[in-house]
Amino acid sequence: MAGTSSPPDNNSNLTGVAEDERDAYVAQWEIAILAIIFACATFGNCLVLFTLLRRRKHNALMHTFMIHLCLADLVVAFFQVLPQMVWDIIDRFQGPDILCRGVRYLQVVGMFASSYMIVAMTFDRHQAICRPMMTFKKGSARWNVPVCLAWLGSAILSLPQIFIFSRTEVLPGVYDCWGHFVEPWGLKAYVTWITLMVFILPAMFIATCQVLIFREIHHSLYLGTERSPGSRRKGKLVGGRNGLPPVLDSGVTSAMSKTVRMTLVIVLVYVVCWAPFFIAQLWNVWNPTTATNNAAITILMLLASLNSCTNPWIYTIFSSSVSKDVQSILCCGCRTRRRKNSLPEDSCFTGSSSLPKDSL
Repeated sequence: MAGTSSPPDNNSNLTGVAEDERDAYVAQWEIAILAIIFACATFGNCLVLFTLLRRRKHNALMHTFMIHLCLADLVVAFFQVLPQMVWDIIDRFQGPDILCRGVRYLQVVGMFASSYMIVAMTFDRHQAICRPMMTFKKGSARWNVPVCLAWLGSAILSLPQIFIFSRTEVLPGVYDCWGHFVEPWGLKAYVTWITLMVFILPAMFIATCQVLIFREIHHSLYLGTERSPGSRRKGKLVGGRNGLPPVLDSGVTSAMSKTVRMTLVIVLVYVVCWAPFFIAQLWNVWNPTTATNNAAITILMLLASLNSCTNPWIYTIFSSSVSKDVQSILCCGCRTRRRKNSLPEDSCFTGSSSLPKDSL
C-alpha cells in the first residue's frame, strides 16, 4: 500500500522494499492468491450485502453495522486487492497521475474503514450492555454516529496518500506509482504511523471494550448485579416465550450475548489476519537487510486481505435469519417459505437504540 522513492518491485505492497529482479514464480503465486481472495471477497460481501439490504425494513442495528462492514470490505477488494493483482500481471502501473493518487488513497481508506467499523461495532455492544439507560435516553437517530465517524475518520486519515504517492519515472522511460519519503526516517515513520492508527490503537480500544463487556456479563450471570441509577438487585433467568431464547432480567439478554460472541470472533479473525501483515511491514522497514527477498513474508502480506472474505460468513453463521436467506439464494430450488411480515428469531435484532426487554 505504499512505496519508496526508489524503484521497488510490486511485491512490496506497503513498504516498497527494492528488489533488482522480479521473481516470476512468486509473482505467479501472488496473482493466483489475489485472484482467489478478490473473487471470494466480492462474492461473499455482495451476497450478504444484498441479503441485508432486503431486510432493511426490520431496522436491525447490527445489520446496519454489517452493511457498512461489507461495503468497507468491498472497498478493500476493488481498490486494494484488484489493483495489486493488476500490477502483478502488467508489472508496472499504467495510468495517469490522478489515477495513481486516487487508487493509493482508496487502498488505505479500505484498511481504515474495515478496522474502524469493527471498532464501531464493539463500542455499540459496550454501550448496549454496559450503559443501556444512557443509550435508551438518546433514542433513535437518523444517522448512526459510530458508522459516520468510522467513515469520516477513514477518509481524513487517508488523505496523506494523495500527497505521498504520484506517477514517478523509476527507470528511463518507465513510470510507476510510488511514494516519496524523507530519508532516512520517512518510510519508517509512515509504516509505523499506519500500523499504529489502523491496528494497534483500534486493537487496544477493542480489547478494553471487550473486557468491560465480559465483566458486565459476568456480573449479570454469576453475581446477580445490575447497573442502574440508584438500584442494584439480583438478576434471574426468565423463560422465553413463543420459542424465543431466555433472557436475564438484569438487562443482558441471550441475544446480546450472542452478538457479543459474534463481534469477538470478527475481532479475533481480524487480529489473526492483519497482525502478521503489520509485523512483516515493520520488520521490513526497521530491519531491511534481513527482510528483503523473503518470499514467505511477501505471501504473508497478501493473506491479510483474507479478512475481507471472512467477515460476511461469520455474520451469516451467527445470524439465523440471514443464514436462511443466504441459503435460499444459493439453493433456489430448496427455498423455505417464510411467514409474511414476521420478525425473524435473530439475535442481531438487539441494538443499543432500544432498552433491552424480557424477550426478543
